[in-house]
Amino acid sequence: MKLPVWAPLWCALLSPFLSAPAQAAAAILIWPIDPAIESTQQASALWLENRDSKPVYLQVRILRWQQVNGEERYDSQTEVIPSPPVASIAPGKRQLVRLVRNSQVPPGQERAYRILVDEVPQGDAAPESNSLGLKFQMRYSVPLFVSGPGIWTKQDFEHPRDYATATQPKLQFRAVSAQGKAWLMVRNQGVVHARIANVSWLAGSRRVPLNTGLLGYVLPGQEMRFPLAQTVGGATRLEATVNDNPQPVTLHPY
Repeated sequence: MKLPVWAPLWCALLSPFLSAPAQAAAAILIWPIDPAIESTQQASALWLENRDSKPVYLQVRILRWQQVNGEERYDSQTEVIPSPPVASIAPGKRQLVRLVRNSQVPPGQERAYRILVDEVPQGDAAPESNSLGLKFQMRYSVPLFVSGPGIWTKQDFEHPRDYATATQPKLQFRAVSAQGKAWLMVRNQGVVHARIANVSWLAGSRRVPLNTGLLGYVLPGQEMRFPLAQTVGGATRLEATVNDNPQPVTLHPY
């Protein structure tokens, strides 16, 4: 399943490292922007807040998220379900949505999902109708990662733990040119996702920033490409912020 080009508003791209709520649009506040369910947890929480002056009607769905041959892929699934799947939120009010795990993830593995929150115009049918003709006013997308025993990637700020014990992705890069454009290819040979941001390339004593903020995600066992405004020719290393790692991570070419 591919999402329509016009539809996604990747609110996770707006503030990927904030633990505080992230405002995806003027009307809807969504937090956390990076929920996770670990093997010892049955569910996680997602809060939706209506900052508008009128009620909003929201439909919440969770899709399986995969990357296949460099392409994003989304599929229906029942492994994690939202509760409730629809909500009407009055102005200034909040709604708790529980993200409930229905199945176990094998030890040493991680599964990725996308939470879609669709805002339904009040003039249309209520979200409960699930009509094929239902029109969405706005769509927000938040990543969700569910891990099996022995895996964790997200710091628990209420009960801090040593991040050195977190499971890390294994990343390599290469620079390519195609159709007159520069691309950064990133390969993840680890068992957990990589959220990559604040990338710089290094060549000897030179450091050149490639982007600030979020570059993108690379899921386990996959390779993704990202457009660059400039070439990374001569770069022997890349440095980036990866997941919740407090220290920059060095990537080597392949």
